Amino acid sequence: MNGEKLIFALDIGTRTVVGLVMEPTPQGLEIIASEVIEHENRAMLDGQIHNVIEVARVVQEIKAKLEEKIGQPLEKVAVAAAGRALKTAKQTHYIEFSSKREITAEDVNTLELAAVQKAQKSLAHDETHDPTDYHFVGYSVIAYRLDDIHIGNLVGQKGKKIEVDLIATFLPRIVVDSLISVIQHANLTIQHMTLEPIAASNVIIPKEMHNFNLALVDIGAGTSDIAITRGGAIIAYAMVPVAGDEITEALAEHYLLDYATSEKLKRSLTSEKTIQVKDILGTTLNIEAREALMVLKKPVEELANLIGDEILSLNQKPPQAVLCIGGGSLTPLLIKALAEKLNLPPNRVGIKKANDIKGVIGEISDLESTQAITPIGIAVTCKENINKTTFIDVKLNGQRINIFSLGTPTVSDALLASNTPIQRLYGRPGMALTFKVNGELKTIKGSLGEPGKLLVNAEPANFDTQIKDGDEITYEPGKDGKPGFGLIKDVVEFTTPKNIILNGTPTQVKTQVFMNGKLVEPDTPIEDRAEIYYTTPETYRETLIQLLEVPASELISREIHFSLNNRQMKINLGKYEILINGQEVDLDQPISDGDEIEVREIKSKKITIKDIMERTKVDMEIKITFNGRELSIPTNHWEILKNGEKVTIDTQIEDGDEIICRPKPISFNRILSYINYQVPKSLSGRLVMTINGKEANFTDEVKNGDVLELKIV
Repeated sequence: MNGEKLIFALDIGTRTVVGLVMEPTPQGLEIIASEVIEHENRAMLDGQIHNVIEVARVVQEIKAKLEEKIGQPLEKVAVAAAGRALKTAKQTHYIEFSSKREITAEDVNTLELAAVQKAQKSLAHDETHDPTDYHFVGYSVIAYRLDDIHIGNLVGQKGKKIEVDLIATFLPRIVVDSLISVIQHANLTIQHMTLEPIAASNVIIPKEMHNFNLALVDIGAGTSDIAITRGGAIIAYAMVPVAGDEITEALAEHYLLDYATSEKLKRSLTSEKTIQVKDILGTTLNIEAREALMVLKKPVEELANLIGDEILSLNQKPPQAVLCIGGGSLTPLLIKALAEKLNLPPNRVGIKKANDIKGVIGEISDLESTQAITPIGIAVTCKENINKTTFIDVKLNGQRINIFSLGTPTVSDALLASNTPIQRLYGRPGMALTFKVNGELKTIKGSLGEPGKLLVNAEPANFDTQIKDGDEITYEPGKDGKPGFGLIKDVVEFTTPKNIILNGTPTQVKTQVFMNGKLVEPDTPIEDRAEIYYTTPETYRETLIQLLEVPASELISREIHFSLNNRQMKINLGKYEILINGQEVDLDQPISDGDEIEVREIKSKKITIKDIMERTKVDMEIKITFNGRELSIPTNHWEILKNGEKVTIDTQIEDGDEIICRPKPISFNRILSYINYQVPKSLSGRLVMTINGKEANFTDEVKNGDVLELKIV
């Protein structure tokens, strides 16, 4: 017996600890010694060591008994962490590029690892709050999306946004640390460490099945551990907190049996027709196997449904086959129910036993054949990886990082173990500057980021670069691009100002810009999500709105159309009276350099006949010639008709009115009174008055254009 070649393997379970020593022979690995010891108290719960000293005591006892059997000391041991200790987390992550481009394998690698890191952080947030408390085990992609559309493979596609859904698996560091602590307290060193599902799959899945999609289910007493394999590797893990105990308890409850008796009854159902037992009252029962199987039908179907649902959730479809191990897999009816749940032929769901393992000689005493698979698998896995290091120490930016790796460790393992932000290796593009200009959405892109640096022993590396113990990794995050930046003058066209005169004051008409309601200058930086509004006055109306800061509605005039003495007229009833270069013009005409604008506010919006008469000067006076001198005589007395009815001069005009204004007759005497002509009281001759050469009297009517003469003859 060659002590250096002996392999000592330990399967530290929740109820029992199994130890075996195997020796390589020409025919294969031979079991030369084994021991099985049950825990005396609950030193372990669901695969997690809760009492290091007590578990170490059991390991020491097994070590001592095996050393006695083989006649030599054992110093190194192969162990495995329980599959039920694994933690899984589903996560979604996306990366959005600055523009549409071809997706590379490096892009996808970064996407997936960033999603894994998010899963690690989410798990830590829910439990320990420290992402480095978890060793990364592996992940399985559920789905990819390109620009929000599901797609099978991202590499080579073109798009702007890539997204992944995945399930990542982690092993709590405390599980590894407590396992190491137990081994050290038992005066042993770890030769190799693996995971129980990996160890089991290594011996029950033949190489010719490595490319198959399989589900490996280890059904124990309290939990059912699930591993999904594809391409010879385990891609996903899960644990269902229901297993063989629930079936045993169903029998115990139905027949009032203690646990041990119920377990014996369960195991006998497939080999005996009638089983005799005693219930807790001491009554002897003769139970027909057929009857007991009916009692188990419902709980077995519930267990099969739970396991099947978890397999479908991990694999997204039924696997090609299901391999069951562990004592719970011997539960009657379970294999058939699981096949029905997964819609698989009955021969695609089976129980694997230790004697199915090729290249292994011997068996473990006092242990069901299917329960022996995991400890044998631990030993076989150790032999096959005897020269591979499970734990390595590397330095990342000078900091020591301990990595637990089930395969060949890579740079990505080191980054995950140190909680280094993976996605930061590539500088992100600067945030775009978005804003609206007169309601139209505008964007100024940020600058592109600069890639970071990833080196292994000063040589360029990537996430997949393999690393070994003692390597030094240098990681420098990429530099983010600068955010988009722009000035007002970059997005607004400023025209040449026009010089005008407004109410006697020289003024410039120019482009005026407001950002978020405030007047800004051309060199003002644009704010993100700003609302920019600008005006460049081109008409008189636009000019007055800008310069007078009045609402456009106040410059909208309401015209009244009417006739005055059969002459069609219109009057503007706006708030302002506006004259351009001394004239009323259409305010929507273009403004010109040098224009003079006069604006007067109209106090009253009502207009009377008197207002019209004053504005138009219609018949407000008559022109005559008196003694050779031309005179203008006001007509102060009127006869006014509005739509045929007599009204006063203060009557308001409405749209469509017909106005007739006729002055009352002016007598010769009134003209003399207006010009203050005094007739002499004593006359030396006769007073003669003429109108247009014809003799007249003081009361005769004088009309516009008449020629009047007054003389003494």
